[in-house]
Amino acid sequence: MIIIADSGSTKCSWMAVEKGEVRRFRTRGINAVQQTEETIVATLRMLPAWGEAEKVWFYGAGCGSHFPKSQQTMIRLLSHHFHTPEVEAESDLTGAARALFGHGEGIACILGTGSNSCYCKGGQVIENVPPLGYILGDEGSGAVLGRNLINGVFKGRIPLHRELLAETGMNYEELIRHVYREEGANRFLGSLAPFILRHTDCEPIREMVVECFREFARLNLNRYPAQKRVACVGSIAANFDEFLREALLKEGFIIDKIVASPDEGLLSYHRKDA
Repeated sequence: MIIIADSGSTKCSWMAVEKGEVRRFRTRGINAVQQTEETIVATLRMLPAWGEAEKVWFYGAGCGSHFPKSQQTMIRLLSHHFHTPEVEAESDLTGAARALFGHGEGIACILGTGSNSCYCKGGQVIENVPPLGYILGDEGSGAVLGRNLINGVFKGRIPLHRELLAETGMNYEELIRHVYREEGANRFLGSLAPFILRHTDCEPIREMVVECFREFARLNLNRYPAQKRVACVGSIAANFDEFLREALLKEGFIIDKIVASPDEGLLSYHRKDA
C-alpha cells in the first residue's frame, strides 16, 4: 500500500492505494510551518486505521526545499504514523506540477484559499515566484478575493453591505476582529468565495474578480518563460473558471486545463509506485 496526500490550508485529501483499489479520506488541512506538532498529530489521528504503508507521498504547504525544518518534521510524523521510513514530503506546488503536467513542461498554478505558481519540467519545480501569503501576496486566491470583497463593501465600491453582514452574521466590529485577532483569517476570508460567486452578476463584483486574476497573471505568470502551456488546480480556479480564463486571456495567456483537485493527476503520476 502507498499513501498519497495533498494538503492545502483548508483541507487535506488522502488516498490509500493497494492492488489497484483506491480508498479516499479527507481531513482538515496541514501546514507544517503554521501548525504545531500536536495539531498535526491530532489531524493524522483522524485518519482510518489503514495500517502500515510501503511508501508515503505527502504534498503540502510548508514543505519542500524552502522549509527544510518543517519538511523534516512532516517526514518524521508521517513515518511514525504509517510505520514506514519511506516518506517523501514535498510542496503542494510540486504536487500541482506533477498532477497537471506529469513529467511534461508548463506553468502550473494553484488557486485555492491561497495561490501559487511555477514553471515546471519533468515533475520538478524549475522557477517559482514566491506567493508571500494573503497579506503580502496570494493574488487570485480565495483569501484575497474575500479581503477585496470586504474592502470594497466597506469603502463603498461594492453595493452589498447588507448582504455581506447577513452572510457572515457579523457586524463591522466583529468582522475586523475576526480577521485581525482570530486564528485562520485566511480560511475565513476564503470562505466568502461562494458569496462572491453568487453575486458575479453585480458588475463591481465581476470587475473585482477579473482584476484579481489579472493581477495574479501580471505579478506571477509574466515572470516565467513565454509561450508555455498554463494549467490550474484548486477550488477557486474551478469555480471561477469563466472569469479566470477571461482574465488570463486579457493578459496574454491561454489556459489548457482547469481541475478542482490534483488527486487523479497524482494517482496517474504515482501509478508505478502502486
